[in-house]
This record gives sequence, C-alpha cells and structure tokens, in this order.
Amino acid sequence: MDRTDLTLIIGSALVVAVIIGWTVRWFFDRMNTTGPMASDEVVARMREAEAAQAAAEAHATEIERNARNSESQLHAELEAAMTGLGNARRESEQWRTEAEAWRTEVEELRGH
Repeated sequence: MDRTDLTLIIGSALVVAVIIGWTVRWFFDRMNTTGPMASDEVVARMREAEAAQAAAEAHATEIERNARNSESQLHAELEAAMTGLGNARRESEQWRTEAEAWRTEVEELRGH
C-alpha cells in the first residue's frame, strides 16, 4: 500500500465519519425538538400557570383571612358564653343558698 492509497482511505474514513455525525445530529435534533411554535406554546402555558398560581395563592390568602376572622369571632362568642355560664352558676348558687336558708327558716318555724 503506497502513500496515495493510505491518503484516500483516511480521507474516505473522515468523510464517512462526518456524514455519520451529521446524520446522527440531524436525527437527535429531530427527536428532541417539536418546532419553533412549541417554545411559544410552552411560554404561553407557563404564563397561564403562573397566573393560575397567583390566583390560587390570592384565594388561599382570602380563605385563611376569613378562617382567622371566623376563629376570632367564635373565640369571642365562646368567651362571652363562658362568662354568661359563670354568671349563671354564681346566680344559681346564690338562689340555692337562699332557698336552703328559707328551708331552714321554715323548718325552724314549724319546729317551734
């Protein structure tokens, strides 16, 4: 094999390698991209998702604020009810004491 044959073989191998590389690159690009419109579509979907996320966060904040308001209102109502119940118990105890005193007084009057 002389120098010319070796040069032709190496040159042919390089051309074949370039063609194979170009073909593989073309195939890889073809499999991994869906076109220029797809990126615009992805951007639009991302913006819609961000808008939906912001709306959901605002709604969640509103629900949380309403829940806290309801909780504070219920807490105030519970405190008022507990105060009323305490007052009713004290009044009941007072009535019970007065009734017991009257009963004792009536029994003393009957006994004499």
